[in-house]
Amino acid sequence: MQVRRVPALAGWRWVTEGFAILAASPMPLIASGILMIFTLLVLSVPPVLGQFLPLVLSPALSFGYLQAIRRAQEGKPHAPWTIFSGLRPQPGSPMRSLLVIGLVNATATALAILATAPVDGGQWLRMLTGSQAQGAPAAAVDTVYAAFVFLALYAPLQLALWYAPLFAGLHRTPPVKSLFFSIVAVWRNKGAFLTYFVSWFVVAIGIAVLIQVLAALLPAGLRTLVLAPAFLLMMAALYCSFWPSYRDVVEPIAVDSL
Repeated sequence: MQVRRVPALAGWRWVTEGFAILAASPMPLIASGILMIFTLLVLSVPPVLGQFLPLVLSPALSFGYLQAIRRAQEGKPHAPWTIFSGLRPQPGSPMRSLLVIGLVNATATALAILATAPVDGGQWLRMLTGSQAQGAPAAAVDTVYAAFVFLALYAPLQLALWYAPLFAGLHRTPPVKSLFFSIVAVWRNKGAFLTYFVSWFVVAIGIAVLIQVLAALLPAGLRTLVLAPAFLLMMAALYCSFWPSYRDVVEPIAVDSL
């Protein structure tokens, strides 16, 4: 496995290619996205555990969704339940490594949230966990500071998680190495990723404005029919754009997990 350097403009190409992949196979990929969202919502229902289960299982589900996208780009058929391919308890399965990465995700996220408590007296912590009483006063400035503390701690985690599920799932790289190599891969291509994030920000703003204009022209009861599909399309296109970034930055793929 080698990490390649790509030009900064590759970040914009990843965005456009994401929409192209989605346009070539819209219904299967949107169905997979709906199933993933529904699964995460179900996992969030149990008290207490519901705050951590989605974090633990999201790397495995994201890996499965990316395998569906990979197959779509290669012109191969796939079913929505391909998103569960990283959770198959069979010999050679990456399930254990993906769950370990998920535990790292949940633990690090929890620690980052807890680190905000001394900043605003736990106000942001209560809001994130849903224990904030309605009507309770919020110290706006302290809450903003707490949000910055959380983001400062959470950003390195996101770099570590960016490619880690694919390293673990496709290359069978151990969890700790997967997290480390993910940071290296993103950092070596920081120019391309900066372009990628800025491009997605601009695209998202443009689509949001278009949706607002369309929604204003529709009766209130029909606005949800515009907003919900738009969200699903954006999420699917975002995930679709993730695969070409991996394909360009990291190769070869050592193991086919499907």
